[in-house]
Amino acid sequence: MRTGTDPDTGEPIVRLRRYTRVKPEATHESVYAVGAAIAGLQVHPLVEITRQDDLRLETE
Repeated sequence: MRTGTDPDTGEPIVRLRRYTRVKPEATHESVYAVGAAIAGLQVHPLVEITRQDDLRLETE
């Protein structure tokens, strides 16, 4: 979310919202749709929606 502009540099101030516990089987399209819906409820404008998948790799 873009929450404002830095008065010294003129650069945008961006805040991150992170949602955990997203089901791994959720499609990219459904994750995007939910993110866009949540963004529509926010006061500040949306900058981007990203998905980060973390996997634990273990050896036997």
